[in-house]
Amino acid sequence: MYFYARIFRLQVMQKIYFKNRILSVCTKEEVPPIADERFLMRPEADYNFSAIPFKMENNTLFNHLTIEVPEGMTEASLMAELLAGVKRVYAAGGLIFNKEGNCLMIYRNGVWDLPKGKKEDDEDIAVTALREVKEECGVTAQLNQLITITHHTYWLNQDLVVKSTYWYKMFADKTDAIPQTEEGIEKCEWVTAEDLDYRLANTYPSIVDVFNCLNKNDKE
Repeated sequence: MYFYARIFRLQVMQKIYFKNRILSVCTKEEVPPIADERFLMRPEADYNFSAIPFKMENNTLFNHLTIEVPEGMTEASLMAELLAGVKRVYAAGGLIFNKEGNCLMIYRNGVWDLPKGKKEDDEDIAVTALREVKEECGVTAQLNQLITITHHTYWLNQDLVVKSTYWYKMFADKTDAIPQTEEGIEKCEWVTAEDLDYRLANTYPSIVDVFNCLNKNDKE
């Protein structure tokens, strides 16, 4: 078993990050037992879900809203409804392992991260992931499987944008890594089991989700 099993912390579910606030989508069985009933929605399938992202952007009264998937819908169909009214941007990246089971992380803007970048026009999303790993770290990786898709919002001019990043598990034989300094990357490091918790204490919540989803996928 890979070392990342040690850092499994959270129940994995679909999430959209709004700066410091989170919108979670989950089935009835996935609703956390500690979920605050005041911030748990159990809507009907005909609810206007596309308005929720804009309400999340403007509402500062809570940090975490959970939506239980209505009967007759799936998590995927509910996510599609939620994102129907926003501008979409797509990106891809990789969680890369070497033969020793260490994973490759980058250090940029004072935060540990994983290599990723925007999809180019007419580019397959898996090709985007491999290209960005090569550009940002100088590493040629082999694709294994899609781990998860993370989502976060930002404003571009007057448009609310949701960037959806496709994360792939990858492997690399050659481990020489060179940071793409023109993109603000200061370091590329192969992180050992002993050092991973330290890195994840200074990363984005969505990156922790990537590790958690990989752990969950391998358990199933």
